[in-house]
Amino acid sequence: MWNRTYRYRSFFWPAVLILAGVIALLVNTGKLPIERLGLLVALWPLILIVIGLELIVRRNLHGVAGDVAAALIVLLAVAGAAGYVIVAPNPAQTHTLNASADVGSAHEVKLSIDAGAANMTIGGTTDKLYTARVEYSGQQPKVEYDPDNAVLHIDQSSQGFQPFQDYRLTLDLKLNTSVLWSIEQNTRAATVKMDLSNVRVAGISINTGASTADLTLGPTSQVVPVEFNGGALTTHVHRPAGTPVKVEVSGGFVNLVADGHSYHAVGSASYQTSFDSSGYDIKVSGGACSVTVDTAGESG
Repeated sequence: MWNRTYRYRSFFWPAVLILAGVIALLVNTGKLPIERLGLLVALWPLILIVIGLELIVRRNLHGVAGDVAAALIVLLAVAGAAGYVIVAPNPAQTHTLNASADVGSAHEVKLSIDAGAANMTIGGTTDKLYTARVEYSGQQPKVEYDPDNAVLHIDQSSQGFQPFQDYRLTLDLKLNTSVLWSIEQNTRAATVKMDLSNVRVAGISINTGASTADLTLGPTSQVVPVEFNGGALTTHVHRPAGTPVKVEVSGGFVNLVADGHSYHAVGSASYQTSFDSSGYDIKVSGGACSVTVDTAGESG
């Protein structure tokens, strides 16, 4: 007697190949922006769901009934994924967010910024505790002030495994000039311009992959730490004439120009004026560092 052995063949992986081919064709013909591929990658948990459902169906249904049920599951998943990628909001579209808060009883506030690629301009204001205008693509940033802990947090750090997603942030931020600020910035790459000549600063810490920073500081009656940590750093710091400064630069190739004095080294370089109970203590650490320190009005 001849027995026909039924062999289980999954429809899932052929369907994945078909979906990938359709998406690639739409991208190559200009019908689908390449930025939307990030939406497809974000659906990777759907693979586990479909495989699990297909295994359940195959265990409980056999023969043609199992084939039909499994095919329907895969078909619905592929159609849903394709529809989502086509009609979902474009992750590269630029959006705008405005936020502000009253000063209230705030005297000393920490500013914390977490973002991917960022272009930031920070200055002073006397009307509010802060005013922020944010233009962004990708994930909507959070701009939140916690009065209990005196923390202003601006956050657009990416979440999950989404290699095609492009998170970009352009920030125009004004800080109240009567409040003492501690500033911490964590970014993947950034272009930063801070005019803090009228802003009271307790300390600044910038941690980044690669950045260009132009920082103008005001008078101070205390020692203020200013730190830059990252990869390739181009840093310009301007201070009021007569304000003491201490500069330490370390990393790979170092180029330091401080008050007209030039230092070129591999490893580290430093410069210091008379430094006692007040001034700016500047430390720069990175793979390749180009640092200029001068007084406001000079060209670096």
